Amino acid sequence: MKNRQHPVPFLYSWLQHFLKPTSSTVKSQYSRSPELGFALPLALGLGFVMVVLGLSTMMIAQSDRISAFNRKQAGASLAIAEGGMARSLAQLTAPNNAVLLNRNYDTINPKTGKTYLGPDGIFNSGDEEASAIDEWLGYDPSSAPCHQQKAWGSPNFALTGAMGTTGSYTVRAYRFNPQQRKGTLFVEASKDGKTTGVHITIAVQPDLDDFPGLLLHDPNADDSRDVGVLALRGRQILGSKGNIYYYPNGSTDPSLTASSAPGDVDRAAYLNAVFSSAGSDGATGDTVSGTLFACLLTPIIPNGIQGSDLGTITTSQTLNGVGNAPTFYQIEQIDLTGTDVLTVDTTNGPVVLNFVEDSAPGQSIRLRNSAKILNIRTDGQPPRVGDLRMHLRGGEDTVLLYDQTCIQSAFIWSFWDEVQLLTSGPGCPSGQNTNIEGVVWAEGLFSAKNAPSNRDINFLDRVGEPFDTVIIPSTTSGIAVPEDVSSLIDMLKYVDYPVRYRFGGVLQWQRVRL
Repeated sequence: MKNRQHPVPFLYSWLQHFLKPTSSTVKSQYSRSPELGFALPLALGLGFVMVVLGLSTMMIAQSDRISAFNRKQAGASLAIAEGGMARSLAQLTAPNNAVLLNRNYDTINPKTGKTYLGPDGIFNSGDEEASAIDEWLGYDPSSAPCHQQKAWGSPNFALTGAMGTTGSYTVRAYRFNPQQRKGTLFVEASKDGKTTGVHITIAVQPDLDDFPGLLLHDPNADDSRDVGVLALRGRQILGSKGNIYYYPNGSTDPSLTASSAPGDVDRAAYLNAVFSSAGSDGATGDTVSGTLFACLLTPIIPNGIQGSDLGTITTSQTLNGVGNAPTFYQIEQIDLTGTDVLTVDTTNGPVVLNFVEDSAPGQSIRLRNSAKILNIRTDGQPPRVGDLRMHLRGGEDTVLLYDQTCIQSAFIWSFWDEVQLLTSGPGCPSGQNTNIEGVVWAEGLFSAKNAPSNRDINFLDRVGEPFDTVIIPSTTSGIAVPEDVSSLIDMLKYVDYPVRYRFGGVLQWQRVRL
């Protein structure tokens, strides 16, 4: 059995030395009693041992007390961080603050000199940025016409707050991931000099019931030209997301500035405002599935990567998406006839077609006969409308569709010009009564007349345009907006559409020591 070490080796050695009889003591023991002179050193030694043991006990107790105090203080700061998180989430349930849930806010961490989270919402993952990201402060869409219809007011979100006499919290970062539809919020708290934080990831879902499936905007809303015009003339707008946002000043009745759903008592007045009445435009009944919103939305979509230059496309070909990030292509013009098909395969990733100044001004996209632009997938999954995007940014970006042509499963954004439906019947392979299946945001959308006596549009004071001179009686083929538009929620931050975001369950909770 191993020898056990004395619990107080120094004291044991000292006592052995102190109590060891000296030569004089030995002499005295032979001349006197053997016990004489031994009791006092023993008592002193034992007393000293007791004192040292007492001091050791006091030191251990003090250390435990300090540790307990530190744990208590850390627990207090954690409780404040959790309380600050609860307050922040409560603020984001209000409609005027919920508009912030699809925007980013990320301040600088003084310990690293970079943002706390970065785009992926994860601490210290390497994607943190050197400059703070602030899409919250100063953002106030309450004056936008469509927001005024909702009467939500300005965002009023408190980034800091106090708890008790010495506790406080601060929101340091929030990151939104539109693809994964989740938001990450980080709150830091301080209590009597102790700092900690709480980092949570929450599910974020937008309320897309009023999504702008068809949006007619005015890039120069302060001028006197009647842009942002919609002239349906009885064309169908299908789907529950087939909501229309148009510019009241570009309609036949600028006094209408609210909204009208199918069956509302004022529906006929709104249909008349968008050139889709029975008497003046040859329409036969209400052909719009969604709500008509008489308010101006203005998409401001930033320039992205232009991509490989394909020039003008005049024959059938296939473009492929590669990887999770979009694949970009630069195009001057698409001009297809006969049975030509531009196939865009988005199985392996989304595709963006950027239209630049074209070689035939006024016709960025022209489809005749039964030509088509199709978004397909080969993995058995349905193509998503947000995976094929057509961004028309040039000076003349008209989309002209004739005969039985089709653009399917695409997002079309024309900054300056319009989409013209000069078709004589449906052309999409889905079998619906459509020439476009997707989402269209453009300066205008015009249909051909049903009869010579129908109203002219007088768009930009131009006369003799095809949409006023081409007569195609009884044609109703139009646009079908897909039910699932979630692949476009990243675009909602670029348009002042009053979407309300709601957060659901907590996907991840983490305490952060700072």
